[in-house]
Amino acid sequence: MASEGFNYDSMFIRLLNRVGDVFILSVIFSVCCIPVVTIGPALTALYYTAMKGITVGEGYVAKYFFKSFKQNFKQGIAIFLIMALALFVFGVDLWFWLKQWQDGRVGFARIMIVISVVLLMVAAMIFIFVFPLQAKFDNKIKVQLRNAFLLSIKFFPTTLIVLLITALMAFGFYYAPALAIAGYFLIGFGAMGYINGALFYRCLKAYLVTDDDNTDDSSAEDDDENEKIFSDELKEENEK
Repeated sequence: MASEGFNYDSMFIRLLNRVGDVFILSVIFSVCCIPVVTIGPALTALYYTAMKGITVGEGYVAKYFFKSFKQNFKQGIAIFLIMALALFVFGVDLWFWLKQWQDGRVGFARIMIVISVVLLMVAAMIFIFVFPLQAKFDNKIKVQLRNAFLLSIKFFPTTLIVLLITALMAFGFYYAPALAIAGYFLIGFGAMGYINGALFYRCLKAYLVTDDDNTDDSSAEDDDENEKIFSDELKEENEK
């Protein structure tokens, strides 16, 4: 009986620790997103920290986050600006052709609407995967974007789930902005990071040189030094 009590107590403490990590991660992420242009490195650090927490254990949230935020600052900003521009252009393009269709120019507008939707979806799929890739792998921007596209197709169910989670959070902002901002700031973004991070880690684990599952807290700081993406392997798999 005493052993059972201890086990329940241990599970409760671990739950409290995880909730604390989610809270800290949410707050740090929210603050680092305030300049807007830093959303890229903040997303990268969010997924890096979440995946570390999943594979290594609780704790070190701020340390992991700011380590990744600093390491990926420049490239994270560059990737975010590229993706934000692409989403904006394709979004405006879709809006324009929908307007043309509403004005009675149905024939050509219908074709362009389909093309615009496809391009917007491709950009969204790349956006979904590129920051988890940036968190775990050291590659040039064009390689990250290409691999993000390939993985978003290979793991399409995961892509759809993450897109759905993102859409639900966006709906929260639209339906109850004040409540959503408070909730996401305190716990929502961190919870999203851990949920998405678990999904992404399952997709990326096969491409990691090191295995975080066997890493303890003392050596966890530097175990990602040798992580590289097998770009050629991804390309070959996509061609099969």
